[in-house]
Amino acid sequence: MDKCFNKKVLAIVLTTLLASCSGGGGSSSDSNPASSPDGNNAGQGSGDTTPLPDNEPGTVTVGDIETADLGFAKITSRDITLPNGQPNAKEVHGLPHYISKTDSTQDDNLQSVPLRSYTAACATDTDKPRMFVSKTISEGSGDDEITYGTVYELQYNPESSSFDQTGNTTILNQCYESHGIAASADCSRVAVLCNTDYRANERYEVQGDLVEQYGSDWMKMEDNISPIDARIERDIGLMISTNHSQYIGYFTDHPTLKFEDFLPGLKTNFPETDFGDSPSFKTIKGNEMQEEMTYIVDQLSETDYNAMVKYIREKGYKYNDQIWLMEWDNKALSEKPAAYVVNKMHGGGHAGAQELIYVEDDSKGRTSYAFSVTARVFDGSYGGSHYSAGMTVIDRDNWSLNMSGSNNRGWYWLCGYGHVLNIRAFYNPDNEKYGAICTSDGGKYNQSRGLNTIAIKMEDTSSTSSFEGSYNYLVPSDNAFFSNGGGHTVVPVDENTNLSLIVSPKYIDDAEMNRFLQSEYGIDTSSEGPFDKQCSENTNCFFSYMSNSSNPTISRQGLRSGAALDSSSLTRIGIATVDGNGSIEGQGYKWLVEDSDCQISDPQLIDLKNGRYLFGYAQFQCISDNLPYNRSSAKKGAMHMLVPKAYYVMEIDADLNIVEGPTKLTKFGWGGLDEPIFLGNGKVAWSYIKNPTYDNYGGGKQNVWQAMIYHSNSVN
Repeated sequence: MDKCFNKKVLAIVLTTLLASCSGGGGSSSDSNPASSPDGNNAGQGSGDTTPLPDNEPGTVTVGDIETADLGFAKITSRDITLPNGQPNAKEVHGLPHYISKTDSTQDDNLQSVPLRSYTAACATDTDKPRMFVSKTISEGSGDDEITYGTVYELQYNPESSSFDQTGNTTILNQCYESHGIAASADCSRVAVLCNTDYRANERYEVQGDLVEQYGSDWMKMEDNISPIDARIERDIGLMISTNHSQYIGYFTDHPTLKFEDFLPGLKTNFPETDFGDSPSFKTIKGNEMQEEMTYIVDQLSETDYNAMVKYIREKGYKYNDQIWLMEWDNKALSEKPAAYVVNKMHGGGHAGAQELIYVEDDSKGRTSYAFSVTARVFDGSYGGSHYSAGMTVIDRDNWSLNMSGSNNRGWYWLCGYGHVLNIRAFYNPDNEKYGAICTSDGGKYNQSRGLNTIAIKMEDTSSTSSFEGSYNYLVPSDNAFFSNGGGHTVVPVDENTNLSLIVSPKYIDDAEMNRFLQSEYGIDTSSEGPFDKQCSENTNCFFSYMSNSSNPTISRQGLRSGAALDSSSLTRIGIATVDGNGSIEGQGYKWLVEDSDCQISDPQLIDLKNGRYLFGYAQFQCISDNLPYNRSSAKKGAMHMLVPKAYYVMEIDADLNIVEGPTKLTKFGWGGLDEPIFLGNGKVAWSYIKNPTYDNYGGGKQNVWQAMIYHSNSVN
């Protein structure tokens, strides 16, 4: 196979997490073939572009069928051997989940969870609906690992109540990962999001570059090579002193350069500077030390200076990946799809979910795609970057974007406040609007308390700073990409109503919130708790509490680790009812699941379209386990925060009352960042690894998965 992209190299280059809102981003090295020592012509192809590499046919085989009777429903599962027997790829390190994150490569076991996978359904009004699956598979291991996308089709068999393979399968050599997938109602059109490398369209032919044709300046900016080089020439002292942790390693790790050799000259030239009792290279930092660092740089030999510049380039250059939308229109998957460049802002932490939605011929006659993605913008002058998220809406009728003006659809950047940790796209067919729910780490309200925000932003709002979306809830955060909960998905109910699913701890005591509601709003909280429906019917009390500086600081356990899990770190899952614009005010809120012993997360919510919703969640580490509270440390115990102990499902009604369950699943589960799909007639489908729970975990890299179908008895 002609594999074009090596994910391991790209992960090393692109996934260094952000240091701060003003400067963070992924770092690069010379292992990236797109970089060049002088920063010129980086990523340019030589000569004319060449045709895309062919995608190849693949073979998917189906195996055993298992059935589980839940009383109110049954689940049928069929073993699926992935295309050509290749295992799935593991999630990249540094990825935030709702109560943990995959850690650094210090301990490979800690990132051993499957990379996100995506599903789409079609022919759901027939007795033989179909499901398309987008998955990233892997070849090799370690530094030699290569990953690439794959798409395959399964068809429902009413006789076995399970899936059969159809032979419609492909391996995408054009992609180092494949993500969101969508299909037309009649299955004739299938599209997938393909992650490719930096400036890939300059090397391979595509049908169109929608970003270059219709995007803003930020959308077109894939790298910060020129600003980094300009800073090196203009103000290298300030650059090093203010990006100290990133660049000072050249000096601290140098075999011969010693700070003591520079200290006499520093004291002579800067007599007013206090270098402290134990001065070192590490003390020369901050804006006030710009001239001192410039002095040190000026004393370097030509050889050492050139080596330092090379080091800064390796640490400082950042590149965005490209995302292509690849579409098969009345074609078999094994045929070459049409390819369009739809994003040049994705890179770095690989946070969030790249979900793809397709809407055909709405009431205005529009056919469109929309997808969610984390997005990074580069500073045009200083080479820094900042992370947020975008939602791109593509006019399928003429393959165009409209990202600005009074009739804009979607936004290229900015959802919520701070760095976006997770983003989920949705579409409300009743008001015909796309939207997204975003979890960010920014402390918009009382920043010192380190809380982050959950916001819903609709397609017709802009990317300017005053249009971050409607804020619904707060969850603790103490650092970029460290959170203790977040928004998971949005399920439309009608034109003016959506259900917003979140994970969060109880970050304000009941007694304290009772006091606040009674004294500030005169609310009688004697009949119901302060965190239930009444809270948002009167006001968004979570944000009202936090925006009032007279309220006490909220105490909570540290988010990175602790001696043990305790009650302050327990999570719960609830649903906010929000209006058509994503606002919680005047609507309602209800907690569905709380556990006095265990953390719970990885929720799922999907409309059964008969007045009921399927709701699921996973149980993780418990206080009674008496284990260290490791969310992100290089210890095996952190896997308790990534791999569930058990999964549960229940059915709820439109008023969010539990009508069936919860029931524990003994053999089946789902990916924490994945979502199921409606398959028609009370059926819900998804795909995940075998042996997904901690006690019998089969590992995050498997070549035999399960394709599962939930059959609700409520349709009978």
